[in-house]
Amino acid sequence: MNDNRVTAADVRTCMRGEVYGDAETMTDAWFADHVARNDIDLARSPRWTVDGVLVAFALLAFRGDRAWIGGFGVAPGSRGAGMGTVCVADTLRIAREENAASVELEVLAHNGAALAIYERGGFAQVGELVAWRREPCSIAGTAACGAVSDTPRDAADVAAIARHPATCWQREPRSVAMAAPFLTVTVGDERAPSAYAFVRLGGPRGAVLLDAGAHDGPSAQALVDALDAQFAPHHLTLINEPPSGPLDLALFSNPFWDPIGRQRQMRVQLR
Repeated sequence: MNDNRVTAADVRTCMRGEVYGDAETMTDAWFADHVARNDIDLARSPRWTVDGVLVAFALLAFRGDRAWIGGFGVAPGSRGAGMGTVCVADTLRIAREENAASVELEVLAHNGAALAIYERGGFAQVGELVAWRREPCSIAGTAACGAVSDTPRDAADVAAIARHPATCWQREPRSVAMAAPFLTVTVGDERAPSAYAFVRLGGPRGAVLLDAGAHDGPSAQALVDALDAQFAPHHLTLINEPPSGPLDLALFSNPFWDPIGRQRQMRVQLR
């Protein structure tokens, strides 16, 4: 057990610099939500110090025999000396002790230093993901093609209509359900929709699509139109959407939505 637990302040300290900027969005409220929604185990998430001074942290989450690194950073003053490589190896040691068969993570595609550290630790790229953001709409689309429901949904209810497998850890049904309350937007049959989105309003990072998906191009376009109509006054964010799928292409063709970042999805097998 680890009594020297990672805090939001640790995350802000380590995730600064050219890649992450001043970390303004990593608030205490965001951190608490991130930990709770994504099964991050603070008792097993390492926090490394030298002479009492923080040098690095990792946030480890576990689901079954899978583990996920939901945050990793080295303090600016400790970078460039091999600390990241040592800490990744130690994180994998903890995961093995918890009987994890694999560890996954996402890393910003332009963060070359982090990519090199993870590759030295045995991680390999298994996918690419795009983050999207929409400013409030000046012209709303049509809402006729989408239905909106505030019916509570647990993880099983989410899984019944969501894509499988999920695009990433944070968009898995358990993470979505833990973000309640949220709205469900569907296109077609509400029990078996051709497109869907789970929309959370008023969270620690504002309005977000917790997860979304579409079976084909027309359904994806109808979903985006419904989102633009129903949530026109809001900023909307969707993280970690695979490129070139129906939803990604619909967002790309929409004048209100912009790609704001790319991540590489990485995994290492432990057994």
